[in-house]
Amino acid sequence: MSDYPPPLPPPSPPQPEPVAHQAPRNGVGTTALILGIIGVLAGIIPLFFWLAGILGVIGLVLGFVGRGRFERSEATNGTIALWGIITSLAAMVLSGVGLLILVGVFADQSEEASVDTESTVSPAAETSSPALQEDTSPTGAEDIYTTDLEVGDCLGESTVEETFSVETVPCSEPHSHEVFASVNLPDGDEDFPGYQVIDEQAEEMCIAEFEGFVGFPYDQSTLEIRFMTPSEESWLAGDRLVHCAVYDPAGDVGGSLRGAER
Repeated sequence: MSDYPPPLPPPSPPQPEPVAHQAPRNGVGTTALILGIIGVLAGIIPLFFWLAGILGVIGLVLGFVGRGRFERSEATNGTIALWGIITSLAAMVLSGVGLLILVGVFADQSEEASVDTESTVSPAAETSSPALQEDTSPTGAEDIYTTDLEVGDCLGESTVEETFSVETVPCSEPHSHEVFASVNLPDGDEDFPGYQVIDEQAEEMCIAEFEGFVGFPYDQSTLEIRFMTPSEESWLAGDRLVHCAVYDPAGDVGGSLRGAER
């Protein structure tokens, strides 16, 4: 019988440890692509640019998150995440284009409203004599007394001087002057004050009426004014009427200067 102990049994081969496999986290990249596609479709539809912008921003963020997971081997849909980024950027671009279009539309409407407002009758014209609202041009050339002149009458002569009668013509024909206002001088002293005093008062009153007829300030206008004032004899008889006439120093005019705005 041997004194040696029995040999030890051979060691068992090492057993492989179980490896835990994590499922791919592909949801974020897929969501980015879905949001990007919906954002692009919303950007094409008018007035939905705001939705395209919101979806584009969210989809862009999720697309970068999904792409990061793919690079860390946490997801397998890197291409889908990349397309999510691309479509989300496209949705944001369409959103910006839609906003610019909307701003342009409102700007055009504001300009049209401004033009409509400018084309209406000014308050000065509304409160002036009713003759300003009518076309009182004669239908043919005729001689009339200066006391019978009305606003809108066009004169055929080349100058406006002290006279008892003038020739009126249709404003559609070439003419030198157009009556744009008839005003009364202050009824002061019955004695004749002199032509210089009368002319100064008449000029001041005619300039005050100019913009209401022409639609442009006199000190900025290319047009000029003349006026017909009472003579010494008519003043002593109680005449205080002044006719204001506008004319173009460049020559005769064809058509009315009412609302010429120049």
